[in-house]
Amino acid sequence: MTTVTSWWGRFRYVWVAGALSGLGAEIGELALPSLALITLGATAAEASWVRAAMLAPFLLVTLWFGVIVDRRARRPLMIGADLVRGAVLVLVCLLALGGWLTIPLLIAATAVLGTMTVLYQLADFAFLPQIVPERHLIGANAKITATQSAIQIAGSGVGGALVQVLTAPIAVVMNALGYLLSGLLISRVRLPEPRPGAAELRPGAVEPWPGAVELRPGAVELRPGAPVRRSAIAEAKTGLSLLLRHPILRALAAEAALWNFGNEIFMLALAVHVLGDAAAGPMILGLIVTCGGVGAFVGSVSSARLTARYGYGRSLLVSLVLGNTAPLLGVLGAALVPAGAFPFLSAAFLISGIGIGVANSQSTSIRQIAVTEEVRGRVNAGYRLASWGALSIGALVGGVLTTILGPVAAALAGTAVMALASLPVALSPARHVRTIEEVAPRSPLLTGRPS
Repeated sequence: MTTVTSWWGRFRYVWVAGALSGLGAEIGELALPSLALITLGATAAEASWVRAAMLAPFLLVTLWFGVIVDRRARRPLMIGADLVRGAVLVLVCLLALGGWLTIPLLIAATAVLGTMTVLYQLADFAFLPQIVPERHLIGANAKITATQSAIQIAGSGVGGALVQVLTAPIAVVMNALGYLLSGLLISRVRLPEPRPGAAELRPGAVEPWPGAVELRPGAVELRPGAPVRRSAIAEAKTGLSLLLRHPILRALAAEAALWNFGNEIFMLALAVHVLGDAAAGPMILGLIVTCGGVGAFVGSVSSARLTARYGYGRSLLVSLVLGNTAPLLGVLGAALVPAGAFPFLSAAFLISGIGIGVANSQSTSIRQIAVTEEVRGRVNAGYRLASWGALSIGALVGGVLTTILGPVAAALAGTAVMALASLPVALSPARHVRTIEEVAPRSPLLTGRPS
């Protein structure tokens, strides 16, 4: 396998690596719950703990990993994360086939997987703008989003079939293979990566929306070359502070946190309800989730055209409302007409996927362009802390609600939260954005001392 040096060649390798990793992860999204619920006979509460262990690292280590990503070369971090995830999943499969896997061991393994996923995603987010010129970044993100949507179509269906035919442990091996191949491909990318400066923020690192932030008395202005304390805590706080000061990034983080919290409750309740029928459950769940992938693919390939016609803000807001509300309507339909549950849920996932597909590439591009290279890892870590940190909490709450109220009522509660997630963006300046250049930083960074 040859190495690549052109930006397109580098992007292509990272693009394919992400596709392989994503395909494995999509299979794992069905394989791991099936492993817990079917192979190990886990209760709803135990399944929620397995899921929470996967997601808790997003809440616990995201800010610190953001500092690491800004201090270190990103490519080795991505390779290491992929190799560790692949090795852990191979070990899980061997333990399951040997009859030695237990719920506590599965919880520990998923905690390691989640930790490495945090590191990979933060490094990947900061690495892409290093290999893709800014003028091509929106197109690159659109390609990645479309590919992820297509993978969701294939991965969910393949995952359901693998669990159904070959059992969950074998499906877990396919997840591992995706990570290992991803690490191999990324290792072939050659890019000079000077060690990023750990503590210096240059002018223009982020710009609050005009008129949105006023410095209180005693605030500090960072002058060119002025160093910031080099402690990891101070750097982590800087990333979180910059996120909270930018009204558009803050709104996107709030929307993602609410959606993820509600979606975890919904998906756990759906998995418990559908996988309760071990004979056909994995296949049915795979088909329902596949509809979401079909919709996301349609939305992602339409995103650029809709943005060009209606502007970023308008198309982003409409797509969020569409994607966030459809699951609630689908669950209501399924609850009122149980015989039509499958078509109602499939249609809801399809429509929701379209909205999410349009919004995801737009949101990602905005978050990458709104901050500069020096702080991109830390600001994205703050975003991940808010958005992905809500996943672990949602998983635990979902286990409690599903146990107490039953899966249908829990699904209704989760989708109601998802429907409310559009409000932060609707009330922010994001709805007025016409072009992506409007969110690019243009003035010196101003910040205040922590209160």
